[in-house]
Amino acid sequence: MEINNFNLYKKEWKVESETIIKPGLEAIQKALAKLGNPQNKHRIIHVAGTNGKGSTIAFLSAIAKEHGLAYGSFTSPSIIDVHDQIQVNGVPVTPEQMDLAFQKMFQAGLSGMLTDFELLTVVAFLVLEEETLDVVFIEAGMGGRFDSTNVIDRSVAVIPSISIDHTNFLGNTVEKISWHKAGILKDNGKLVIGALSSEATKIVLEEAMQKNSIVIEYNKAFSIIGNTYTYEETQFHHLYPQMLGEHQLSNMSLAITALLESNFSLKECHVQAAVKKAFLPGRMEKMSEHVYFDGAHNKASIDALVDTIKEQFPNKRIHCIVGILKDKDYIYMLRKLEEVASSFEFVDFHHERALSASILYKHCSHSAKSVTKDVGEINLEENSRIDITIVTGSLYFISEIKDKNR
Repeated sequence: MEINNFNLYKKEWKVESETIIKPGLEAIQKALAKLGNPQNKHRIIHVAGTNGKGSTIAFLSAIAKEHGLAYGSFTSPSIIDVHDQIQVNGVPVTPEQMDLAFQKMFQAGLSGMLTDFELLTVVAFLVLEEETLDVVFIEAGMGGRFDSTNVIDRSVAVIPSISIDHTNFLGNTVEKISWHKAGILKDNGKLVIGALSSEATKIVLEEAMQKNSIVIEYNKAFSIIGNTYTYEETQFHHLYPQMLGEHQLSNMSLAITALLESNFSLKECHVQAAVKKAFLPGRMEKMSEHVYFDGAHNKASIDALVDTIKEQFPNKRIHCIVGILKDKDYIYMLRKLEEVASSFEFVDFHHERALSASILYKHCSHSAKSVTKDVGEINLEENSRIDITIVTGSLYFISEIKDKNR
């Protein structure tokens, strides 16, 4: 068996398709118990939410690195391939590390027990167990309460935002979705939240009351005003993240607060340096002087993208290269992008859930639009002659473009 191909492992192990949120975590809990519960070895910061998870973990990682902490992370989706979802001190897991994890699972008799994402979650915990780490950052895959990552005994939980997304799995109201997200909070635990809606906050506070836990709210307990972070007696001044957009100031402050609540002592100079360096592939990622990638894939993230474009690139011509998954609200996304776009290029890509570029073309109200039938035909250097090019719509789409343009 090839050790560098996760798909071969899945085929060999008869992994069932991950098509629903299962109301329970019994299978993965049993699997981890057979392996000695590796998920409970390290101090953990667990991040769930609709948007901002990846950016928050990018800030967490940068701050940890700047302070000389040893850290691990498990995030999704992959940017290049599955190995970059599990990292130690910012370095993707090696095929050899993944192979060793599967050997342990095979010896424990776990074949056939787990779904795709459960399998990868167990691999992540096994790989990270082998490392001596000060802290581990875990990103929930979808939802939270029944997500495969929600098998940790203790953690500081973080929810950057809650909005409508994945309605087929989580429900079609903010209240239902919030119930899923709030499920990552542990008994007698701590939860750091961003500026949630009143409906979401109500559900989160109810969950905290049931679990005798503390909720630490952005703009109430802590804040970022004029690039100064304040939480109780702690202040950090002159914080200027390179990641663009007002929402990144919130994500930055969530990361700082979560580390403080995890009992780490932070120094202002290190935090200042870290936030300047923090970046996240596929989130307003600057690829060249005029080309940016942003995986805005739902209402909240497309709103944030459009706001950032208006803020950062006023009076510039904006060319949007777009590929979207078919289960997203693409009509809303098109209407928002039409507020800032000078032209559109809709692209077919190879994900099984990709929406046809011709459908996007049909529903786009802009007159300057075109269709590209294969992602391999995208020429980013040619597009750089336009003032600003934004590649957006899906992280899977962005990953494919990156792969074709390497």
